[in-house]
Amino acid sequence: MAQHQEEIEPVESPYYHRVVTVPNVVSVVRFALIVPAVLAVLDIDEHPVRALVLVAVFCLTDWVDGTLARALRQGSRVGEVMDPVADRLGTVAIAVAASVVGLFPWWVLVVVAVVDVVVGIATLVRGTLGALRVTVVGKAKTALLMLGTVLVLAGPAWSSPEVTDVGRVLVQVAAVLHVLAGIQYFRQALRR
Repeated sequence: MAQHQEEIEPVESPYYHRVVTVPNVVSVVRFALIVPAVLAVLDIDEHPVRALVLVAVFCLTDWVDGTLARALRQGSRVGEVMDPVADRLGTVAIAVAASVVGLFPWWVLVVVAVVDVVVGIATLVRGTLGALRVTVVGKAKTALLMLGTVLVLAGPAWSSPEVTDVGRVLVQVAAVLHVLAGIQYFRQALRR
């Protein structure tokens, strides 16, 4: 009996070995959308609907990949690392483009960039890259930033400056939450 137990190898969690999953494919699509979305935002005066659609799809896929990971039970370490990287790269790149065309206040971009750089350096120095857990404030910030960005871009697409104004308010609230979330992530990085 003891010999039989020694021959049975423990089953390792697929969480650490999964690479090709439906949610991870969605995350790769998100990465692929970044450049076209940024170029569309820079060209928003000529093609406002294109900018709105590409950025809205980018933002929507953030919700889709997490929902699919839970529904299909396909959570993975690769996805857990890829998702926030896609968020950061996409939201910052889109924010830069929106600031260049005058749709985002520049201070929002500066706040987001400074917080991300500080937290990024802390995670690299402490060796906690990919180990930080998403906080409620972080989720709220991301949701507001993405919703605000879509509304900012919907204004030109729908010829409605009021919609853009609402989006700007949400983006600015998200920037304040970004600072609070950044403090939480910085503390996590130092503790781990």
